[in-house]
Amino acid sequence: MITCSVPYKAFNFPVGERHVQIEETPIFGSIVIRWEYEHDNELIEVMLLVNAIRQRDASAIIELVCPYVPFSRQDRVHVKGEPLSIQFVANCINASRFERVTITDPHSDVTPALLERCTVIEQHEIFGPVLQYQREFVLVSPDGGALKKVYKLAAIVKAEAVIECSKRRDVRTGAIDGVVVPSYYAQYAGYEAIIVDDICDGGKTFVELAKALQREGAKKITLMVTHGFFTKGLGVFEGLIDHIYTRKGQVK
Repeated sequence: MITCSVPYKAFNFPVGERHVQIEETPIFGSIVIRWEYEHDNELIEVMLLVNAIRQRDASAIIELVCPYVPFSRQDRVHVKGEPLSIQFVANCINASRFERVTITDPHSDVTPALLERCTVIEQHEIFGPVLQYQREFVLVSPDGGALKKVYKLAAIVKAEAVIECSKRRDVRTGAIDGVVVPSYYAQYAGYEAIIVDDICDGGKTFVELAKALQREGAKKITLMVTHGFFTKGLGVFEGLIDHIYTRKGQVK
């Protein structure tokens, strides 16, 4: 979904091409485009919108707020023949010459490194205030990729410990077939377990992690993910995860 501080309308021509038109209103100050990613076609709309604004005023100051940068998980080439997708998206955004691009909790450091004039809202800035007065809990990192951010959050809240878990994958398919919880978790099993990560797509990782934590004695489990897409719905967490928070607030 795209919103803009300059009113505009958008539609598709019968052949499928996107068209935008800004309304005949004066342009004052900085223009802010907010892009809450839902599908890839929105990238075209953002760039068309910027072009339309600059057709009206070539010197217009335009900012982009894009909390979730699409393709940010595709930040490396795994096998020959694949694109470096995040580089392509970053090049498109950079070509629009935004005065500033504000993103939230990028999947890795690659995204802000590729984006020009980029400002990052970090994960601990979002969840720190939520946990400010929370007591008797541990923070759970589902894998090594989330660990650095989890420790940043732990540094500003009253967590009893950080539990460093790891994913177990099928070596033939790469699919997640379980999560390993470290043995030292046993001494914290009576505390609320708060799983923290940047993205929830279908939720397989968190379902398997919640099962593993329950087997180790966890009584209450909360999930905090900055970008919650929940493509399989929230029902997959029933009986496993008690509460879910995203950057937009509590969703369960």
